[in-house]
Amino acid sequence: MNYVTKGLYPEKVFRNFENISQIPRSSGKEKQVSDYIVNFAKDLGLDTYQDEYNNIVIRKPATNGNPDGPTVMLQSHIDMVTESGDFSNHDFDKDPIELIIDGNHLHANDTTLGADNGIGVAYMMAILESQDIKHPNLECVFTSDEEVGLIGVNRLDFSNLKSSLVINLDSEEDYNILVGCAGAVDSILSIRKEYKPAIPTNVALEITIRGLFGGHSGMDIDKNRGNANQIMGRLLNSISVDFDMFNIDGGSKRNAIPRTSETVISVSDKDIEQAAKDIQKMSAKIQKELYATEPNLKISLRRSASMDFKVFTDACKDKIIKTLMLMPAGVIAMEAELDEQVETSTNFALVKETDTHIEFKNLTRSSSQSKKEYVKSKIEALADLLGAEIEFSAGYPAWEYNSNSQLESKAVDIYKDVFKKAPNVLVMHCGLECGILLSKLPQKAEAISIGPTMYDVHTPKEHVEIDSVGKIWDYLLTLLERI
Repeated sequence: MNYVTKGLYPEKVFRNFENISQIPRSSGKEKQVSDYIVNFAKDLGLDTYQDEYNNIVIRKPATNGNPDGPTVMLQSHIDMVTESGDFSNHDFDKDPIELIIDGNHLHANDTTLGADNGIGVAYMMAILESQDIKHPNLECVFTSDEEVGLIGVNRLDFSNLKSSLVINLDSEEDYNILVGCAGAVDSILSIRKEYKPAIPTNVALEITIRGLFGGHSGMDIDKNRGNANQIMGRLLNSISVDFDMFNIDGGSKRNAIPRTSETVISVSDKDIEQAAKDIQKMSAKIQKELYATEPNLKISLRRSASMDFKVFTDACKDKIIKTLMLMPAGVIAMEAELDEQVETSTNFALVKETDTHIEFKNLTRSSSQSKKEYVKSKIEALADLLGAEIEFSAGYPAWEYNSNSQLESKAVDIYKDVFKKAPNVLVMHCGLECGILLSKLPQKAEAISIGPTMYDVHTPKEHVEIDSVGKIWDYLLTLLERI
């Protein structure tokens, strides 16, 4: 194999990352990459365990001369968010990720890169295969289905794990050490489809939203980026003439801010000019509001094929528009004691049709259990008002900050030694597996999270700083040597 990343430092890390980038690893489809890592470890003669959910635990004895010292867990997830550009034909079920080097940045060809969390996986593989790195007893834990609600780690058997220190490698800024994160819960509000006959003489009009930046629903939720589902609600709500509605689709991933939305409406010939004016007027307002953060937003209208069979009833259409308008979205509350940090948010992520329902999917995050419950109650109240169904799932606890953590203290001191400056120590508004790990380990443990600097995660513009990968590699090895 001719490696695109040949010559980059650290070479073993980039080689391992490029190897796993050849293997499809979207959430729920990690069997192939899980087997690859298992065979990699077995070829090294390491104690390896793989469960039915594609989680993996690989143990490597201490190389620091202290076999009776503490056991350290290194942890990353093997799945990735699969987002592609509007005109990409990439098939995430079979196509490898095409890596591209651009100066000090590594990105993919119009798809997500998978550096989240593939770089963490590659760090761990490089350490496992090393012959000269000093480290304590290691338990390397590779988890599945992280990006769809931390499912894999919740299913992992912790009974035989010995780690008292956890280093999660799923962070995205090399100047931060994370010491806590928000908990989360998914919700699905479902409206039953109801139809009426279409008016054959009406004109069909397709409304399409494209060009939004999107982003990570935790890390980027405070950046005032447009939400395609909210925008579609405003467009439909602005139409002042009677219209029918045929379908609706918005967003692609629960943990990605939705970049696209589309629907088809039908309007009488005499009203189509006014409907178009209404939509264009609202489009101009929204584009002005969002121009600073969304300069590429495109809202397009075009005539579509006539709908000569059925459309949503007026009552069903009104429920859809009210849900789009009223669903909580974006930042709900900021931390009271931490400057410029989000406490509670909701990503109004998906609008999808099933055979019988229109589903509105949300991911709510909060470092406050009571605030998370408050947002859940708001969504429940909306469902009740609309006569809709509501379901909550994939909830997980916050990783609460431990002000007495010796691991944090040591990690900060070593960071200062290595880089001659102090890191930012933060509780972040993102979903990390540390809270679950600490709650399920059979012994008391402490955790931190670190990682190289990445940008535009969960979007087709995702990229990682090459120098930063080496920076965190050097720091991680020093940290392991001194524990």
